[in-house]
Amino acid sequence: MMKPLKIYGLLFMAMLCVSSCVNLKHVNTYSSESLTGVQYFENLNYSFQQSCLDKCFEEKINALEFLDQNCNCKQEKVADSITLKIYASVFGYFDGLTNLSDNDLTSYKTEALSNALSEGDFGSITIKKEHVESYTKVSQLLIHAFTDSYRKKKIKTYVKDANASVKSLISFLDFNISSNLNGKLEVKKNRLKADYFDLVKDTSLSNFEKRNTIKEYYNSILEIEQQQAKFTAYSKTLSAISAGHQKLYDDIDHVSSKAVKQELLQSASEIKSIISELKKL
Repeated sequence: MMKPLKIYGLLFMAMLCVSSCVNLKHVNTYSSESLTGVQYFENLNYSFQQSCLDKCFEEKINALEFLDQNCNCKQEKVADSITLKIYASVFGYFDGLTNLSDNDLTSYKTEALSNALSEGDFGSITIKKEHVESYTKVSQLLIHAFTDSYRKKKIKTYVKDANASVKSLISFLDFNISSNLNGKLEVKKNRLKADYFDLVKDTSLSNFEKRNTIKEYYNSILEIEQQQAKFTAYSKTLSAISAGHQKLYDDIDHVSSKAVKQELLQSASEIKSIISELKKL
């Protein structure tokens, strides 16, 4: 009689184990898609330093000066460095969430977050106290999660402790891309329009030369607008990730409920759809 009881007991424990293993599959799906979406930062292929160099080279060409690389873009290089730090922090957080929801140890290389962030104006960006605090909070959480070998049972603590800070960093990253860098491309478009308008009005140029000039102008505008489309799609991705994380935070104590599963899977689907849009650009 004891044997069947033992078998049933083992089966029951196995069922509990399987149940606990799949409970966070929807969290893992959301966090995996979020991680992929955040990582598209590395495919944007434009920076504050590049914007500065573009402007400098255009000015030298218009002034008929040699391109001697003598462009002062130090502040913009610092702005890129800070933006990269913020990106690394957000990436690290979702990398940790992906591992935790799959019951793996967090394995992010925390040395990427070892340098502190400071308040101040750095070229095109401004770091406020709230950004410093958010960066510090997420960095400390990642280091703590890694050194203390966080696993799935710690996921509630991980999400609750990070929500406000990680959303603040996502917002900062979004603003830098969709407003600051995108704005610089808009200014570049206006500069090109003015320069090419003057060339077309130049009476010393033949109609053939003017047509080639107009062709160059439209090709340049098309290239800029394609880059702006990347920024817009990336901004949509970050917004969807942030909204999904808020849902996860709001319902973290009922994370295994059917309603929460549906909401997170819907967020993951939305993020995946935008990523597909990004891949086409």
